Amino acid sequence: TNFDFPGRTSASVTHDLSDYAPVSLRNPNTTDASGMMKPVNVEDVEAALGEMLPLIAREAYFTAALFGLSSRHLDGRQKKRNFEAAKKSVDNSSQYFRYYMNRICGIASEVDAEGKKVKGDAMLSLVASIHLNEAMDGYIDRHKKGGDHSLSLAYVRATILDLRKKVDRQWVIWVEEQIKWIRTNPGVPQNGKRAGIFASVARFPSYLDHVLICCKAGRSQDYTPNLAKIKVVSYYLQKMASGLFASLNECAERETTDQQYAADVMRMENSYFFTQSIKQRGVELTSLFHKQITGASVICKQSTDAYLGWMIKREFKAMHSLFSNISRIRKDVGDADVPIHVPRAQFVRTIQKESSKEIMKEKIGVVYARMEKHLSDGGGLLPVAWKALVKVLYEWFGRWEKLSTSCYKFILEPSAIDVVRLAKAATGANGAGRRLQDGKAESRKYASI
Repeated sequence: TNFDFPGRTSASVTHDLSDYAPVSLRNPNTTDASGMMKPVNVEDVEAALGEMLPLIAREAYFTAALFGLSSRHLDGRQKKRNFEAAKKSVDNSSQYFRYYMNRICGIASEVDAEGKKVKGDAMLSLVASIHLNEAMDGYIDRHKKGGDHSLSLAYVRATILDLRKKVDRQWVIWVEEQIKWIRTNPGVPQNGKRAGIFASVARFPSYLDHVLICCKAGRSQDYTPNLAKIKVVSYYLQKMASGLFASLNECAERETTDQQYAADVMRMENSYFFTQSIKQRGVELTSLFHKQITGASVICKQSTDAYLGWMIKREFKAMHSLFSNISRIRKDVGDADVPIHVPRAQFVRTIQKESSKEIMKEKIGVVYARMEKHLSDGGGLLPVAWKALVKVLYEWFGRWEKLSTSCYKFILEPSAIDVVRLAKAATGANGAGRRLQDGKAESRKYASI
């Protein structure tokens, strides 16, 4: 077997999160122009586990049988002492096997007598951990035979656990380093305006793609790793995802960030991007990040509602102020007495000034242009956010229509339905017809908020 023994060097496939290419929701598949998304040398791991672990098991069995370490008449305490004695003996006799296993699993070494040092490979360690976890099943005494056989299997399991601790520790150190980078908020402007998709958020799906490539290496075509069931892997991948949202929250709440709209825009864009990019990668990752996706959906909904409300209040300021005042008065005095507090002449004058079809068309066009400016193209949120805004416009103008009719017997023109038509037409007028053709073209790619 062509093991990766000392003297042979294999290029590390581990890269920092910052080195990966950002992804886009329009093109969900990661483009590997740099050739860095290479699989790990999993053949050596499989061969080492398949050939070396049985040798270690035989060594442990021979030691136990030779010295009678597993006699049935011994009590539990004595059996434990005998196991430790056997472990110490086998550890000594199998040290070269263990050395090669460490090397093959990508575990970093200390500097040896010749001044050589094996550099660790965190991605290889991650994949080795998964293979070690699977190898454990082959060394369980399912038939409860006991004796030397059971002791040798227990020793192999202890060996596997020891290796797993080492590879897990090495990968976890890499994860913690990436979280530190994430928390530096790379590329996010101080005022938060037009922040777009954070560099860390855009690159996280690329890293997950690389993980899946490496985990599937050497496996059958239909194999998909169930990372959610491996505690260490699932916990630290989720911790990385939580780091993304901690960074997002920190940027949104810092004093220099514009709180009128920029904080809401960065929250809604990045939370939406995270959810959709994970879902595009299949049910396994969706299941793994279920908690983070649920939280992201809540963040996206709340920030979108706040942003859309701000947009409408800003552009339809006079009408919003008028109907908010009328609604408050109506609760106190009823429909009939509203004109006493807000005279009909004043009401009609404001409506005619602010609500003609041409003015509405112009205002809606301004709203769309502003939203197009605020939202990044890579985030893919513009079609969805505009569709949500059209719905909010319909709801608000629908309420205003009812107030106008019930309090003043005045028919609001354009109506709520007319406003929706103007809003849908605004997308084409602003050169975005291809991106949002009445919601049909994008409905296959983007989920609703």
